[in-house]
Amino acid sequence: MRAQKWIIVLLLTGLVISITSVAVSAQKPVGTVTITSPLKNSTVGPNETASGRAQLPSGYTLWVMPYDGIAGRWYPQGAPVTIRDDATWSSRLSFGSIPVGQKFQIQAVAADRNANSDFNSFVSSGQKGGTTKLPAGTQAVNAIIVTRGTSSSTSSTSASSASPSMIPIVTQNVSTATSSTSNVAQASAAASSSQSPLPGFEAIYAFGALAIAFVLVFKGRLLK
Repeated sequence: MRAQKWIIVLLLTGLVISITSVAVSAQKPVGTVTITSPLKNSTVGPNETASGRAQLPSGYTLWVMPYDGIAGRWYPQGAPVTIRDDATWSSRLSFGSIPVGQKFQIQAVAADRNANSDFNSFVSSGQKGGTTKLPAGTQAVNAIIVTRGTSSSTSSTSASSASPSMIPIVTQNVSTATSSTSNVAQASAAASSSQSPLPGFEAIYAFGALAIAFVLVFKGRLLK
């Protein structure tokens, strides 16, 4: 029975390693993106130019889009953002789908090749109602909160209240974009909500190992 005990120990160890490695990889941010314009907590018009700096690894493209946390919808538009040689970027955005007076997010999303293809297909389809789920292979690497105004006023209007804290990216359930909630952590969680926490063979191995361990324990072999 000693051999069975070692088998169980090895299976459980593999289970822990699989869960830990996947959890760590899921939380690792893909590159860095800053949004310097519009200003955090500023009031924006129906159309604005967003800009900033970005560094993404090879194989990833940058998409910048509004996210309406109340409706739970992203609005991909235009094309992937070009990151210039000096690491700067800019993108013209439309906020016409956001109600006037409502707070919302401008999200910078890193997309792998498959996700980039999905974004392009979505934009090419001409859908105007946004999407409630981002494709697999995306991660929101930064986000700011702004308020939808009636005219372009980003350069002159900034909220006097303290901006929401921008904390390191973690994976957790996304909540609506209000003045007291919405930050980079929520943006990242929203962008990765369609991905399983234990993808591929790790999930099969983990659940298989757990099932075998439970069967052996319930049959009383573990204590013999």
